[in-house]
Amino acid sequence: MKKEKKEIIINEILVWKDNHMLPPHYCDYLLALYTQGEEYTESGRRARTRRVHLTAALIAAMLLPIAVFVLYFTELSFILQTVILTSFVGLLLLLAMYFSRKKILAPLLFLGAAVLLLLLSLELNTHFFEGNAISLYGILFFNCLLWFYTGMKLRLLYFSISAVFGFIVILFFLIRG
Repeated sequence: MKKEKKEIIINEILVWKDNHMLPPHYCDYLLALYTQGEEYTESGRRARTRRVHLTAALIAAMLLPIAVFVLYFTELSFILQTVILTSFVGLLLLLAMYFSRKKILAPLLFLGAAVLLLLLSLELNTHFFEGNAISLYGILFFNCLLWFYTGMKLRLLYFSISAVFGFIVILFFLIRG
């Protein structure tokens, strides 16, 4: 806990230095004081941040293929598949909320969570309703509503556009069929 507090203070001093809230030599003195004379470079902080972002991006990129593999190429029980997919969606949402504060990677993580939630919804429809068309349209409509809400709430235009296109496709197939 003590190390975390020190990191917070060091990051705050770096923000002060970047925004010229204190003269640079004061910030350098405070940095030397809190790092106990060790050199604390901005490039070291950026490298650590880059590693965290890269790790999160790799996790997000790997979850979708793993989810497809779990769904279509394994003999796992339906309950286990549902638990795995739900945990993947939850993990992506937690990562997205964490990175939304930093304004990095969050849209990609929200997109991954939306795709996995759609896959999970389709799998639930297949299992419980045996692919009934009305329930399928209902689940797709619910996903589109969720996308539209997310797009409006988080100001993510591609979510709103996807929802509108989804509504149009659902209406097309309802009218046609």
